[in-house]
Amino acid sequence: MTAQFGVLGAVEAQIAGRPVALGHARQRSVLAVLLVEAGRPVTVDQLIDRVWGAEAPQRAAGALYSYLSRLRTAVADAGIGIERRPGGYALTVDPQTVDLHQFRRLVTQSRGAESDRNAAELITQALGLWRGEPFAGLDNPWLDGMRQALLGERFAAELDHNDVLLRLGRHGELLPSLSAAVAGHPLDERLAAQVMLALYRSGRQADADEQYRRIRRCLADELGSDPGAGLRRLHERILAADPTLIATSAPAMKPAAVPAQLPADVRAFTGRTEELAVLDKSLAPPEGDEPPLTVMLLSGTAGVGKSALAVRWAHRVRDAFPDGQLYVNLRGYDAEQPVAVGDALAGLLTALGVRGTEIPPGVEERAGRYRSELTGRKMLVLLDNASSVEQVRPLLPGTGSCLVLITSRDALPGMVAIHGAERINLDLLPLPDAVVLLRRLIGGRVDSEPSVAEDLARACARLPLALRIAAELAAARADVSLAELVGELGDHRVRLDLLDAGDPRAEVRAVFSWSYQNLPADAARVFRLLGLHPGESAHVEAVAALAGIDAGEARRLLGVLVRASLVHVGRGGRYAMHDLLRAYAAELAVGHDPEADRRAALTRLFDHYLAGAVAATTALYPEEGAAAGDPEAARNWLEAERPNLAAACTYAAAHGWHRFAITLAGTLFRYLDAGGPAAEAVAVTASAVSAALALGDREAQARALSDLGRLHRRQGRLDEAVATYQRALTLYADLGERAAEAVALRNLGSVHWRLGDYRRAADHYRRAWSRYRQLGDEAGQADASVQLALVEARLGDETPAAERLRSALELYSRLGDRFSEAYVLSHLARISRRPSDLDRAATHLERSLAAAKQAGDRTAEAYVLTDLAAVRALSGRLTEAAGHLRRVVVLHRRIGDRASEAEALNDLGEVLRAAGDTAEARAQHEQALILAREIGDRYEQARAHDGIGDPEHQDLAKQLFADLAAPG
Repeated sequence: MTAQFGVLGAVEAQIAGRPVALGHARQRSVLAVLLVEAGRPVTVDQLIDRVWGAEAPQRAAGALYSYLSRLRTAVADAGIGIERRPGGYALTVDPQTVDLHQFRRLVTQSRGAESDRNAAELITQALGLWRGEPFAGLDNPWLDGMRQALLGERFAAELDHNDVLLRLGRHGELLPSLSAAVAGHPLDERLAAQVMLALYRSGRQADADEQYRRIRRCLADELGSDPGAGLRRLHERILAADPTLIATSAPAMKPAAVPAQLPADVRAFTGRTEELAVLDKSLAPPEGDEPPLTVMLLSGTAGVGKSALAVRWAHRVRDAFPDGQLYVNLRGYDAEQPVAVGDALAGLLTALGVRGTEIPPGVEERAGRYRSELTGRKMLVLLDNASSVEQVRPLLPGTGSCLVLITSRDALPGMVAIHGAERINLDLLPLPDAVVLLRRLIGGRVDSEPSVAEDLARACARLPLALRIAAELAAARADVSLAELVGELGDHRVRLDLLDAGDPRAEVRAVFSWSYQNLPADAARVFRLLGLHPGESAHVEAVAALAGIDAGEARRLLGVLVRASLVHVGRGGRYAMHDLLRAYAAELAVGHDPEADRRAALTRLFDHYLAGAVAATTALYPEEGAAAGDPEAARNWLEAERPNLAAACTYAAAHGWHRFAITLAGTLFRYLDAGGPAAEAVAVTASAVSAALALGDREAQARALSDLGRLHRRQGRLDEAVATYQRALTLYADLGERAAEAVALRNLGSVHWRLGDYRRAADHYRRAWSRYRQLGDEAGQADASVQLALVEARLGDETPAAERLRSALELYSRLGDRFSEAYVLSHLARISRRPSDLDRAATHLERSLAAAKQAGDRTAEAYVLTDLAAVRALSGRLTEAAGHLRRVVVLHRRIGDRASEAEALNDLGEVLRAAGDTAEARAQHEQALILAREIGDRYEQARAHDGIGDPEHQDLAKQLFADLAAPG
């Protein structure tokens, strides 16, 4: 079926000519974002930011997934999907079925049309797609900004249309719409010129003169400026009754000669939509009595694409500056001598038509003449690669009719503070845009290896300069696959060598060096040492430890690096630099700083992180009788430093700090296991395993292996979990560690449970119970009994299962373990289904839930909520149960517990089906099936097939359930 989508008005969709129900405003906002980016992936963070903005609720991600699921169902009949891709979610739709993209294509085609008649037809079609204001009825900051940008595109297209119709001699029919447009845009000189020309050609010379006087008064009152040279010249020709204006092909307002110094536009320019929109807003008339914005500043690190963006935008808006465009490359960071201010002024004056003999000798006199020449003109001045405010200040016009656009690696705070500049800090390209740039430069090889292309973009740090060099490298080595190229670039030691285009201005290392060489010695040292930091960002205290200085001095030197755009400040006052700069800094450190100094710096850093981790985990999990710190502050510190702690642990294990790696991993495990991302937890714990092996410490190795097995199980890597637990079990048995051996047996039982091997799971639980009994460990016996009971219940032996659970409940009650007591009660209630048991279980679970939340233990919260949802569902409170399970899915997804996520998705599907929402229930089971297949969880696969409900799936479910119940 054919589908059509619209955003140029209310957001709408039609399939086979019939409207599609798109849901409430927030859900339509999600579709609007996907339609604007039609076919291109949008990350979850971008979707949340564009739909909710700063007001995003804590559960925005969960709501977003629900909206995406409903939208996916709404457009499925047309064969259109919303796919999860590496870069985010993408609407798999032909952009030309979306009115916005049709509009843009038609406008672009009109500008290259063979004749004015064809151009007029194309623009008429484009404008005919508009049904009102874009995204009508939807209101959020991102859509509001996009709405204004699109209205600007429409106005530009209308002006193009006017020019074409004037050239075709259709001034008479154009006059009414021109007059209405002038009322809405009283300061637009291009529009005023069109009205004046139409009036003159209609025999209304006096009215054309009055139109000129009107805009001159408006410009004087609102901007304090006169009309530009082009409009003045048109007025003079009208007063002189210039007969050439009658010819339909006569130019409307361009002067005979104007400076046009912009460099050529950049090939394959990609992305920067938001930055371009901000630049476009600089052309808007000021509000109230405010003077016009006259200076825009693009700042950012070397190679990030400041000049490319400036040139692209300058070409886009050149028609808004009819008196011309001036350009100077100030070479502020080049290896060559930066351009002297006097030389820059001489070049600008020459471009403005001042003869060489008339150019004053002194800088101040030249600056004065320059400002005089610009008075009354509407011009764009692009000052590229500025190094300081002093280099730029004399080049600023003195008139509000001109706009200056500056690019610099320095933040140039003086331009903002003194001259009222508006600054745009240019960041690295978003990953989807970086891949698009590679596709445009390399071609089909990117589409054949999409995941490798993302790796290539990451290897280039999403830096446009590096991406272009890598694309040239790929083109020159067509016989080498992108995967091989990424492999070469993966070595930081050779990456900078490979990203060398043979031109000092296009070699990444050389470009960086121009910034580094301008640093004072103490700041340069901090820059080099930051290259050694194993993480991606560092707080000022960590930088101070690394450099062996106090925090105040570290903050001062980091400020120098920030202003030089060699370091940027992120969330929470953390300092970072992109991968290529980090590689360059590390290369400098190896070449400049002795090895002993580098090791001393890293040792100071590791001591800082270990001390912080010990203090934080002690505050979170204080031993009985011990003084504890602020748990909330401790949790915040661990959450902020977690990536750095993981990176430090991995690096230390690989480079000789073995005892540090073991100690840090052991310190962090309880925190990471309580809800930290599984990937980081695995990296930290695997580092401890390798470090213990290197030291020959078998006890530390067994502990780390046991922790690692638990994490593998959480991730759904069940076969790896079995192998890892078995290694730990063997070591514990050899060491005679009976208590640890019991834990390893219990954990092996849990993995076999997940694998659907219930007989083997029961055997491990019995062996664990026996060990606990030998040790006199009642809590361990109770736990093993509960797990054995659950296996028996799964196999249909509910009576002995219930007896084991009651026995365990008595033990937990005597021990005062409220969490475990609530857990056992929930399973007893599921077996008995008696109202009194259900109420008792719910009461205990609610208490456990409050305790888990207070402790910040997301893993415990997820498990308690799962049990509470089961109890509520058995009590008939299905809406409440579904709400709990949605939270469980989000928690497991954040934690990285894929096995539990699959189980929760199936639980949610069953509750939704019981509530009558069969479509949403099927969607949850389908997600569960994908996950369960990936991790090899046969029981959850069976549940998912059963929940999907088609005959084919039902047959598969019966077969799987039969296999699971079979002995052996």
